[in-house]
Amino acid sequence: MPIMSDVINSVSLSLESPETYLKFGDRYLADNNLPLAIKNYQRALAINSEFAAAHERIGSIYHQQGNFMEAIASFSKAVQLDPQSLESQLGLGNAYQQMGWSELAITHFQKALELHPDRFLAEYHCKLGDSLKERGRLADAIASYERAILLNPNYVDGYRAIAQVYFQSNDPDAVNTIYKRAENHSSELLQAVDYNALGVAYLQKISSIDSVQESPKEELERNAITCFEKSIQIDPSYADAHCNLGSTFYRRDQLKDAVLAYKEAIEIDPNFAQPYFNLGLVLNNIGKFDEAIACFQSAVNLVPSWAEAHQYLGILLSRKV
Repeated sequence: MPIMSDVINSVSLSLESPETYLKFGDRYLADNNLPLAIKNYQRALAINSEFAAAHERIGSIYHQQGNFMEAIASFSKAVQLDPQSLESQLGLGNAYQQMGWSELAITHFQKALELHPDRFLAEYHCKLGDSLKERGRLADAIASYERAILLNPNYVDGYRAIAQVYFQSNDPDAVNTIYKRAENHSSELLQAVDYNALGVAYLQKISSIDSVQESPKEELERNAITCFEKSIQIDPSYADAHCNLGSTFYRRDQLKDAVLAYKEAIEIDPNFAQPYFNLGLVLNNIGKFDEAIACFQSAVNLVPSWAEAHQYLGILLSRKV
């Protein structure tokens, strides 16, 4: 009886086929034993150098290892031998995308979609959308993301991808609209981090409003508060949302509410420097200098390179001398 080693050895002619080595390579790949998987795929190619599936598998391993140029070479050979292969077209698109070569990625994602529209999953539509967005083709990108959602309404990354386009164009209301669509489908799709990001976007939008336009600013602040509170409702232990809620209260001169929010963030995460600093600002403004010093000191202890925290701490300490 022949013994199987890391590469299949057999005197049986029935085993000496590229398909056999491919199957064993797939078995090693499933076990995440990449070196032995590659050995078997290479053995398949030693028998038949034009075995497209083996080139594709090797390309996928190179991609997994971050060797994108080697992956491109293997996927390109696979596509040359079998242009109809969905896996090879997608693999080549993914590798080009990782290299930042968006136009080439688009070509192969679109080819995969053309060849196999019934097997082109929601995540592939999002990948195509990402490359289109990189090329500045925002309408086409959004259309791809919409197809992802149409194909799988539970695919939260589709909603997030559209939201990201609107985040980058400083349009939080459009983000809110896509979030409502996600919520209408399922209240469990979006997470605390999503609403926290939307709240931050509403605050950032204020900087684009004319300083004399108080009414729009107040509305943006109220929207931000709603988002941070929604984030906290989803995850009460999300310190970032508590801290950002405190900062919004501080902007609105709701100092007691700001203090409570910052203290909640600190209680949740004692190693989070930002709420110590922010709380120090509030306490300094209301004349609680000793407590402010303690807050700035905590911020400096956590982030020794924080120049602004050092500056405030130094000013307050100098007053005590």
